[in-house]
Amino acid sequence: MHTLTVASASAVPETLETLDEFAGTLPAGVVRDVIEMVTARLRAGQDVIIAGAADAVTPAQAAKILGVSRAHLYKVLDAGALPFTVVGNRDRRIAMADLRDYSAKTEELRRTTARHAAAGRRARALAIDEL
Repeated sequence: MHTLTVASASAVPETLETLDEFAGTLPAGVVRDVIEMVTARLRAGQDVIIAGAADAVTPAQAAKILGVSRAHLYKVLDAGALPFTVVGNRDRRIAMADLRDYSAKTEELRRTTARHAAAGRRARALAIDEL
């Protein structure tokens, strides 16, 4: 099991064009969608990580994927909010499936918090209008 990181800086425009042309020959479906998504992200200057759900990443890689600092990620791991396995004496690995699930949960929490904050602002504005 390996993860593959494709740096956007290494993406050759001609190769991306070839991939787009190839994707256009495929029937609509998930494989075509994946190829189109990869080429779009690389063109937008974003690195792409290709991994299976069971593949594991280091805390440094996980922090980069989540867009947080390593220090913050270690706090999340130590709090038990994100499962990990220990490799050797102290190295940790995080399964991509667990990372995906954690990311989805935190995104939903952000949305819920934003909705509640907006509702609170509306309620305060209505209360002020009543005065």
